[in-house]
Amino acid sequence: FVARPENGNTANTNRPVETVSWNQIAGSGGFLTGTGLRLPTEAEWEYACRAGTTTAFHGFTGYLSGTNDDTLVGNIAWYASNSSSQTRPVGGKPANGLGLHDMSGNVWEYVNDWYSSNYYASSPSSNPTGPATGPTRVFRGSSWIDVTDYARSSSRGYGAPVNTYYYVGFRVTRAPL
Repeated sequence: FVARPENGNTANTNRPVETVSWNQIAGSGGFLTGTGLRLPTEAEWEYACRAGTTTAFHGFTGYLSGTNDDTLVGNIAWYASNSSSQTRPVGGKPANGLGLHDMSGNVWEYVNDWYSSNYYASSPSSNPTGPATGPTRVFRGSSWIDVTDYARSSSRGYGAPVNTYYYVGFRVTRAPL
């Protein structure tokens, strides 16, 4: 988004990247080529989001063990009810227990996995890497246009790797698989 003064906003380089395809990020010749960076697996992303909690939403001040209360999502996420219909600067909400900001809300984040609705029913229980192939890629985390249900740590979205979406971006990791 371009922040416009007439909307009460000024240019801010701290907004998340969005409107990029999975192929532009991680495909052959994509942004990550030659950087030593990669997209996290879906399992790594969820582990990072939950930050040691087992609740629907990660912890924050006053609720360090997380919460299942949808009415508290505004404490950790930019979503439809509080985003003013746009992305917000990263770090405007408290970090989770691992010090990561915007794991819920603001923009969905592509992960490395192909999407399957039933993969996890038979996947390895320790660090599954997702299906070997598929027509769509997974994104996690919810966005500024969504309701609270999508901000849950377990929520999943998906899209064709060639498509761009104005509400999907990415987060990278350095560690090798």
